[in-house]
Amino acid sequence: METDVKKKIASLESWTTRLSIRELYAEFGSPFWIVSKKQLTQNVNNYAAFTRSNARILFPVKTNPSLAILEVLAELGVGADCANRNEVDLALFAGIPYERIAYNGPVQDVCLSTNLLQKGAIVVMDDPDAVLEVQDRLKGRQFPGKLWLRVNPNVKIKYEKENENQELMSHASASSKFGIPAEEMVNFVKGLKMPVSGLHVHVGTMMDNLLSFHNSMAGMHALAQDLNAIGHPVKDLDVGGGLGIPFMEGDEFPSLEYWVEQMNPLRQKGYKYYVEPGHAIVGNAVSLLVTVESIKHSRNRRWIVTNVGTDQLAKVTLLRWPHRILGPDSKPLPKGGTDAIAGPLCFAGDVLMQETDAGGIEIGDPLLITHAGAYTFSLSNRFNGRLAPAWVLMDEDGFQKRMNSEGRYDNIFLTNYFYGLRQQTEEGEERVIPKQKIESLSSGYLKKLACQDEFEYLGMTKIGERTYEIDVMTESKVDFISMPFAIRIFGDAVIVTLLEHLGAEKKEVPIWGRKLNLDCFGQVKTGVPVRLRVSFSNLIKELNGTNTVIARFETECWNCSGNLVIKF
Repeated sequence: METDVKKKIASLESWTTRLSIRELYAEFGSPFWIVSKKQLTQNVNNYAAFTRSNARILFPVKTNPSLAILEVLAELGVGADCANRNEVDLALFAGIPYERIAYNGPVQDVCLSTNLLQKGAIVVMDDPDAVLEVQDRLKGRQFPGKLWLRVNPNVKIKYEKENENQELMSHASASSKFGIPAEEMVNFVKGLKMPVSGLHVHVGTMMDNLLSFHNSMAGMHALAQDLNAIGHPVKDLDVGGGLGIPFMEGDEFPSLEYWVEQMNPLRQKGYKYYVEPGHAIVGNAVSLLVTVESIKHSRNRRWIVTNVGTDQLAKVTLLRWPHRILGPDSKPLPKGGTDAIAGPLCFAGDVLMQETDAGGIEIGDPLLITHAGAYTFSLSNRFNGRLAPAWVLMDEDGFQKRMNSEGRYDNIFLTNYFYGLRQQTEEGEERVIPKQKIESLSSGYLKKLACQDEFEYLGMTKIGERTYEIDVMTESKVDFISMPFAIRIFGDAVIVTLLEHLGAEKKEVPIWGRKLNLDCFGQVKTGVPVRLRVSFSNLIKELNGTNTVIARFETECWNCSGNLVIKF
């Protein structure tokens, strides 16, 4: 009996308790996100016991749009649920093909919906006017993609334990903005000329009541039979996501294994079943390593202030969903006590754990916030000028940094702003600068000598599926690689490696840059060999016949790095 109870109730993950938090901090600094590929894989395998295919697991990109996660899911054959063009691009660059992408958003882009259907993707719609407009754009043409309709079910959907956040999370309630009401669906579909091949429903977020899933699935079966009866080949049923997970000891949610055990008997012959899990796929597969920056004492209370707070963990502080926090010894901090763990932001609610006993924790000690994979990074912000952490992937080969932390000059407040508000000069009139003075202020190197910079390839090695190393010898009138020279070197290196990656024998097609980001944190000397590393995202093939790919480049010493969006 005790075994059955444990099977029904989800337990906290255990992979983080086996980490050496101090060693990770020494190697990667702080803060950084850490992804467990093993835990992610286990969650996918558990869901596949219901869907019978990894491809029918559609991960909602909004849950966590990190490429460190999306690339692992792409490798596992998982699909993506995307709410807009940006999320579609992330999925494609990560390697998830169109046929494993579902587009489903509250504001439905008719042009994007039409293009995705023509590309073979799934398009989920619940706006009748938008559906009719897509039908008009297709003008009766067949398409390889699938049109699904989102249902607001006329069944009982409720949580078992009520809390103040549920009105924000109950997506299938009768008052929700999502879905075509089930009682209106048949009459609407009768008037459609393009085929509807699937239905979709999502009960809500952090659901703890399996009856809600049972009721929504029964409602979809009944509706699918009605639509099949009027000539629409509805064979795909998406039961959405929403299964809750525990964050602290004592939280009670059905385990994923028990969810599958209870849902499998409800399957009916002739249908393919899809899921869109967020928390239950990635929630327990990601943790955040932070550092204690200061300790304050106030009225017999000790405040342990870390270098991350609501900027990355808004869900924890604003929705009051506390997460388990591990101390430097990898053991959970206890509930209860006179200490508190707080973030560094300028408002009183920036508290990660209200009451604990922080024991001998000191300034500079690392802490690990677990079960932090869902709706944390995606809700991150730059309040108080905070910057995004790095990303580290833990797989069978150990720990690999997948993304650097955000730099001081990376944020959109600086990079996308148009400076130069026109103001009067002190003299009150525009002042013309003499040409002779302009010449005296000009850089002789950039104006004349830069064109004499030269570089020569010494060799190239393919070191990964989409990663290359190139050795280059440089020659310049100055003793370091200037930014214009770096653009030339990296630009050509990207072209060379891309054409090699595509199997070309020589350059016969035009390749052009779309967007460049370049950081030069230190000088790279000329006159000595320089090793470059270039890696590529997956290709996006556009309807107009062009291809888009992102190239990441860096010098071996990381003094010079960036990325280039290119088309060909």
